Amino acid sequence: MIKFMIKIYILYLVLVALLPTMLGRIFHYNVIYTSRKKKVPWIAITFDDGPDPEYTPTLLSLLDKYNVKACFFLLADKVEKYPDLAKEIVNRGHEIGIHGYKHHINWFLGPVATYKELLRSVEIISQITGKYPSYYRPPWGLFTTFIYRYSKKLGIKIILWSYMSWDWKVKDPSLIVNRVLNKVKGGNILIFHDSSDNIGSDKEAPETMLIALDKIISGIKEKNLEIVDINKFIFS
Repeated sequence: MIKFMIKIYILYLVLVALLPTMLGRIFHYNVIYTSRKKKVPWIAITFDDGPDPEYTPTLLSLLDKYNVKACFFLLADKVEKYPDLAKEIVNRGHEIGIHGYKHHINWFLGPVATYKELLRSVEIISQITGKYPSYYRPPWGLFTTFIYRYSKKLGIKIILWSYMSWDWKVKDPSLIVNRVLNKVKGGNILIFHDSSDNIGSDKEAPETMLIALDKIISGIKEKNLEIVDINKFIFS
């Protein structure tokens, strides 16, 4: 009986979690990870895991310095803790999306829990910021069939990234700069993190990211690439 139940659970995991994640991450089924048009002269910059009272204000100032508009995938529990900071992100003209209520693994959520998680995140962020978050990036880029179903029901588009800079783990900002500038090209969606309280993150990672990002934005401009609002990837 126990062996049978284990087999059923493994089958469930494959069908509900592993297969949808492969479809999203490898085959990019029903997700946006790059521009739909080829050879475009622009890119988008996105941030996960905030808002963070220590790092997000500095990040906003840096983006203002270069007149860059980004997309912030926010954790709803942090928006509840730091509502004024979440409002400031919107007030400065940045786009927002949801990253869940908390940064946990969606694979362990059933259909009802998944829907409640997404709906709760949307409602909290909408009420506090006054802006409906039309985009979603699942933590760690892990999918389930329920995520596909209920994000569509809520009118939320799933956005991933073109490649990972590993800014949440790398301690040398020059490595992040070189990794990004050596690979970046038109149509890319770049991902960074403005918080460091998740499992596996280096505590000083956002500070390192900020140092790197200053040089990355300058380097991108030197490549004659424009940093645009994420909405251009959706509606162009």
